[in-house]
Amino acid sequence: MASAEWTEVERQLAAATNYWVCTVRADLRPHAVPVWGVWWRGALAFSSVGASVKVRNLRHNDRASVHLESASDVAILEGHATEVTDREELVELGECFTAKYSALSGGAYDLVAAHGMGMTVWAVRPTSVRSWRAGGAFASSRWTFDDAGTAVLTRSSLAADAEVGSG
Repeated sequence: MASAEWTEVERQLAAATNYWVCTVRADLRPHAVPVWGVWWRGALAFSSVGASVKVRNLRHNDRASVHLESASDVAILEGHATEVTDREELVELGECFTAKYSALSGGAYDLVAAHGMGMTVWAVRPTSVRSWRAGGAFASSRWTFDDAGTAVLTRSSLAADAEVGSG
């Protein structure tokens, strides 16, 4: 069973409109770009043109970092991206995107048709998630994920940007 704190972070990830996806180019230069996305099956899913920089980066190195816009109510997801190509999953994701963004986009998302025209869909499954809020003495929480995808709180400290085991 998920903790109330993790459930709140998942709600935050699901409710956001805009996400920043950070990838690494083959020459190790970082690349960050805003996307629309949906929280789907414990991962952040987004779509992108197949020839985009982020897609080229993910095909070379599947590691990605995703964060929300806020600097005072922070959620940072790090994980591995996989391309979603299964027709039924694309239909399901299209329904999720339509429910979330149709008022902003003016229409439905047919990700099956879009995929046939070169659009790609990616799901970033977290290996770790960090979160903190301004005003809370910047205490942060860090979750890692077991093989079943269950969030496990590994630490909570006052150093929001400290890594586990760093000195």
